[in-house]
Amino acid sequence: MLTAMVMVTVVVLVACGSDSKSGRKKKTVDDSTENLTLYYANSTWTDLSPEVVTRDQLVTTENLIDTVMNALMDSGEMTDKQVPVPQGVTYQRYTYDGQATINLMFNVDWEATDTYEMVLSKAAFVRTLTQIESVKKVVYEYTDIANENSIVREELTNDSFSDMDNFMNPHEEYNIYMPDSTGQKLVQKTIDLDRSAPESLEEQMVAGLRMSYDGTVAPFNEKTVVKSVTVDDADGVCTITFNESFADGTAGVDDEILVYSVVDSLMELEDVKRVQINVDNTNNRLNNIDLSRKFTADYSKLER
Repeated sequence: MLTAMVMVTVVVLVACGSDSKSGRKKKTVDDSTENLTLYYANSTWTDLSPEVVTRDQLVTTENLIDTVMNALMDSGEMTDKQVPVPQGVTYQRYTYDGQATINLMFNVDWEATDTYEMVLSKAAFVRTLTQIESVKKVVYEYTDIANENSIVREELTNDSFSDMDNFMNPHEEYNIYMPDSTGQKLVQKTIDLDRSAPESLEEQMVAGLRMSYDGTVAPFNEKTVVKSVTVDDADGVCTITFNESFADGTAGVDDEILVYSVVDSLMELEDVKRVQINVDNTNNRLNNIDLSRKFTADYSKLER
């Protein structure tokens, strides 16, 4: 049973009109209230299913959020609507910072989730909650049930769904830059990244550098381990940390080609403005290359 975050209020959400499938009776709409649309998943999890309700405008934001969340988490007798929490995901609780952000916390079994259902769920909660005047942003926190220290955070606004067709198809192609077979030039290839995956786009891009493409070689030697990839939202610096084996370079690949394979690929992502490369237990050098500086893209090494 879900535990409410605040005391149940006297706010009343009333469905407008009758719903023959749900068996709800038609109620009179009070002129002192305005409409709000609750978004559920439909019975087959293929689309959103809206339910228009009325709300009392005189209650506090905190009480309204609590009432809306309780309504979303209970579809009642509506047979054509489902609580918008998909398979593999368990809702835990929410918090409101008193300003503009709601945090929704879930436990997740990533192996049991469906990509489309995950996106549909986000659309349902965000589209519903951002109708509340004081709510501008919804932050998702997914805790992996297999590893409680693994928490994926995603910030969404109503604008995130301005192009719903594209959002419902979270896959997008990006350029990736691999060393050619001589290790002296970069070759542009394409990679499919998934915005709804638990791994960030930056992590997916770096993982793509280990893949095999025609006419290319991997930039990393076999002992190189990527320890972390993070982006500072404030300045757009993407920091990638390797183990000490990165400093050994890669046989047959020029050191600058190795570095710019990483840098140019990450710079394809719109959130990345510069790239910082850290190497554990070294002086942060790759032979003659000083890795302590922040890199920007250099496409002069691209094969023409």
